Amino acid sequence: MMSAIWQSIVKYEFWVLMTICVGLFIAERVTEDATFASIATLIFIVATTRLAMHPMWKKDEQGE
Repeated sequence: MMSAIWQSIVKYEFWVLMTICVGLFIAERVTEDATFASIATLIFIVATTRLAMHPMWKKDEQGE
């Protein structure tokens, strides 16, 4: 059971990170604590960087 959850987290890594990011932005609105927004921004940067490094964007380079 746990390995199935972990595999889905790894498979949908970008969307899991985006969900955490949105949750932190909502927490910042509710609590008015700027720490949540800062952490959410950091997670957003990490998620977009991980997505940019994903192998699906490198398909053109494999044909060379």
